[in-house]
Amino acid sequence: MAFANTLSTSWQIFKTSAKVLSSRKELAVFPLLSGITSLLVLVGMVTLGVLLLPATTGDSIPPLFYPVFAIGYFIVMYVATFWQAALISQANIALEGGDPSVAAGISAAAQRGGRLLPWVLITGVVSWIISAVEERVPFIGRFLDVAWRVVSFQVLPTLVLENLGAIDAVKKTKETLKNAWGHNVVGIVGLNFFTALLSLPGIGLIYLGVAANMAAVTGVFVLFGVLWILVASIVGAALTGIFQTALYRFTVDGHVPGPFAGLDLRQALKTR
Repeated sequence: MAFANTLSTSWQIFKTSAKVLSSRKELAVFPLLSGITSLLVLVGMVTLGVLLLPATTGDSIPPLFYPVFAIGYFIVMYVATFWQAALISQANIALEGGDPSVAAGISAAAQRGGRLLPWVLITGVVSWIISAVEERVPFIGRFLDVAWRVVSFQVLPTLVLENLGAIDAVKKTKETLKNAWGHNVVGIVGLNFFTALLSLPGIGLIYLGVAANMAAVTGVFVLFGVLWILVASIVGAALTGIFQTALYRFTVDGHVPGPFAGLDLRQALKTR
């Protein structure tokens, strides 16, 4: 029964988020731009690395490799966080019945650009520490990872919508979610599950293309399969941003945003 309730709540969250996206399709532009700019940055960093780092022989790694890798990693993270902040700002407007726009989202994220940088640094360092712990003590590492995901999922909306700095946003999030420690964010897991299902047709096309064992057919099927998965990923990212914003509004204000009216978001924070 508990599993059925969880699945039902997740499905309702997915449908409601999809309904918001359907009426405000411009929200999907932000994940698209995030993917494009992240790819461009990644290609640029790889190109610079190839040009600047000295050639090596054997298994040796240039001393500058790790600093260059770290800088590139944080730049890509910042780009992704920037566009997520833009999405959250406009998802909030959509949930309040306003008219979101891509330009307004970019402007909102740019105005908070300085506040985003410390958060990106915190996220990167904490993620690295958790990964290091998980390599040595898997159980503790996984526990820390879940706890951090619960907090970090709501930090960015707090930072964007309340104009707080990174540290203050973390403190505020811990306060609003203090009763949720040790709990599973059902909405996040369920939403990820249903958005993952969107990719299945694309995976099926790729499988059929490979199974056909004919160059022309394989190429077409794989191409359309990859495109399908990319579109599904964009839609999934937009749905996650919408729910992320709605859950933030609920945890802070105590009321369910308009499109989610009638949906008990308390079920999105449910004991295992």
